[in-house]
Amino acid sequence: MPILPLAMIGAGTVSTLLLILLLLGDATAPGRIPLAAAAFLAICSGALLLGGVLTLEPRRRPRTDQRS
Repeated sequence: MPILPLAMIGAGTVSTLLLILLLLGDATAPGRIPLAAAAFLAICSGALLLGGVLTLEPRRRPRTDQRS
């Protein structure tokens, strides 16, 4: 079982949930989290999720035409 891609996907999911909690808390008490920190966390979360999925999926080899 591929541990690293699953760990990356899990870390991306946890950081996305953390971002949601921070932004929901910021909606009730504005100014708690800077927008730059929220943007950085969102970019890192997306990169972790995308990197984990790309390393988890097997690469498909291009089909070679055997007719010629």
